[in-house]
Amino acid sequence: MKRLVDFILGHQGIIQKMIESFEAGKPGQTYLFVGPSGIGKRTTAIGLAQALLCPQSKSGCGKCPSCFRVANGQHENLRIIEPSGASIKMEQAKEVLEFLSLKSLGGNRVIIFDQANTMNPQTSNALLKTLEEPPEGTFFFLIAPSVAGILPTIRSRSRIVRFKPLSIEDLGRRVKAPAWALKSAGGSFEKLNQLQDGPELELRQKSVDILNVFLKDDDFIVNDMWRSEFKDRLQGQRLLSYWAGFFKDAIFLQENAKSQISNIDQAPLIKTLAECNREMLLKLIQMAFQAEQALSANRDPQLVMEEYFVHSKELR
Repeated sequence: MKRLVDFILGHQGIIQKMIESFEAGKPGQTYLFVGPSGIGKRTTAIGLAQALLCPQSKSGCGKCPSCFRVANGQHENLRIIEPSGASIKMEQAKEVLEFLSLKSLGGNRVIIFDQANTMNPQTSNALLKTLEEPPEGTFFFLIAPSVAGILPTIRSRSRIVRFKPLSIEDLGRRVKAPAWALKSAGGSFEKLNQLQDGPELELRQKSVDILNVFLKDDDFIVNDMWRSEFKDRLQGQRLLSYWAGFFKDAIFLQENAKSQISNIDQAPLIKTLAECNREMLLKLIQMAFQAEQALSANRDPQLVMEEYFVHSKELR
């Protein structure tokens, strides 16, 4: 078995700097890993836990029993905290504090909070003092999409490490997928897997079919074919997200930036959209984002789409 960090793609620069700080005896104690989901933040944190808990090497050996137990999530000095339901709850914070109070455990201790942005205020406040001033030999890794959902007092005491999306080449090294999916995944293995899932492929095709009707049918607003698909707000948001992607690709085609086009398998649709003027496409993208926000705010999906259609007709 190798060290987990040796399997991580795209973030070796970050890992090298952190390992060097461990070897120099100057590690931070609270790290905040931010970046899109599905790009390796959690795996990096677990890989670094191997280094911090390894008795053989400050960079982790990947061969000793300790490194094996960390890789399997079964190390006695490691805790990985995930949301219970929609959030990380007070009970989980109490378990962490009890874990840190144990005197029988020797060596370093590592606590990883996956989706730390889901901590409710009570949980954050319960952990605040410990996160600000961790006990000696205790290391926290907080993982979140951005710093926005983290208490400012915790952010200010954390070493913020920003992870970038993976390259198309990195995704392609691990997953065999069509070019359009690799380009549309936004550098995320999680999104790439979603795009290749059967129901998601079906939803994407529905977005194409509905958009074609939207573009060609002057009576779209009274056409029942789209209404059932927009009854579910989350599905409606996904459909609109695909539309925004198609509109962006049409602008790339207009600008002869073909290498930037994600949905290369939808050439006829993109070509049709590219016949619209650029200002109209930009407005349609803006309106799609606004419609997504309206759906997330629990507005009536069909009313939102009726408004979208009416405003789009004003652009033509």
